[in-house]
Amino acid sequence: MKLTTTCAMGILAAALFTASPSAQEARRVDVSKLGPQVGAAVPDFSLPDQHGKTRTLQSVMGPKGAMIVFYRSADWCPYCKTQLLDLQAQYATLQKDGLGLAGISYDSQEILSAFSEQHGITFPLLSDVSSATIKRYGILNTVAEAGLGPSGKDPEVIAQVKLYVSANGANERQRGIPFPGTFVVDRNGRVKARFFEDSYTVRNTVSSIRVKLNEAETTVAATKVQTAHLDVTTYPSDAAVAPGNRFSLVLRIAPHAGMHVYAPGAANYRIVELKLLPDEYLRAQAPAYPPSEIYEFKPLKERVPTYQKPFTLVQELVLDGQASTRNALKDRTSLTIGGALTYQACDDRLCYDPVTLPLSWTVALKPIITEATTRPATR
Repeated sequence: MKLTTTCAMGILAAALFTASPSAQEARRVDVSKLGPQVGAAVPDFSLPDQHGKTRTLQSVMGPKGAMIVFYRSADWCPYCKTQLLDLQAQYATLQKDGLGLAGISYDSQEILSAFSEQHGITFPLLSDVSSATIKRYGILNTVAEAGLGPSGKDPEVIAQVKLYVSANGANERQRGIPFPGTFVVDRNGRVKARFFEDSYTVRNTVSSIRVKLNEAETTVAATKVQTAHLDVTTYPSDAAVAPGNRFSLVLRIAPHAGMHVYAPGAANYRIVELKLLPDEYLRAQAPAYPPSEIYEFKPLKERVPTYQKPFTLVQELVLDGQASTRNALKDRTSLTIGGALTYQACDDRLCYDPVTLPLSWTVALKPIITEATTRPATR
């Protein structure tokens, strides 16, 4: 029997109506509310790493804290494998930032050892086979759990629910996985920042996280442009990205002396804004604007939000990670992103014509890691 999407949703809803409360809750998970929030202390842990050494929260700390990354599996999840290689590539940079690093999954020590040897992973990968730490952090993937254990009585309904949930990413090997996400904690174990995604195919790159943490250092080549009103230095957070990566375009903007440009909320003026050309493989997120300052133009009794000092705009993008996109991009080596910075500048006497400044960024494309982990046993 063929199960249409509408039929599947109806069957799923019916089955979950008779399922346990946890199964019902699993269908409406808001990942932004899972686990310790900013300012809260994270639970401690005592877990073996890939070499059998016991690690605790304090033992993985750097001088300024740590980045704790929960991922699904280094054994079978290609998005996780790709993320772990990105973490390894940025490990030295994170150490320079004063941050320790650890990854946590339900993988066995043997799997983690094999993956580390195969891919040259030197930071701690911690084995939480029972998912006890994952549960203490409150990020157990209950969607997978619910899909595997409906309590409805009709065997056909149960079978169809399992098929539907399995087709959408839940199967037996996913019992006990976390919702993937990253916590950045201070030396006292309190959350300074956290990064979770609604889709398991999406991962923040380390470089993009560093941009959001206001770490200024970058090794990516920048483009510098000067207009009559301001200077722009811009670069992508990453020189190369893989399908599923969430990365950033960074624009450091310095208005010339006596000039100001307009921030969001300025009525009757063209605010400074980055507009990107459509791309079928990229999904733009809402841009991040820094706090503005009020400019008072006394002759007109105007008070408007502006930028008068150097500021940074951050535009996040997600490179689609679905199989169709991976296949479409498999023979391409780079991706060029086109757009323009638009703004209106004024000084204490004049407002100048609006400006459209064309910009572009090129990032190399790297493949997602689908290579099987050579391991001694299957979970």
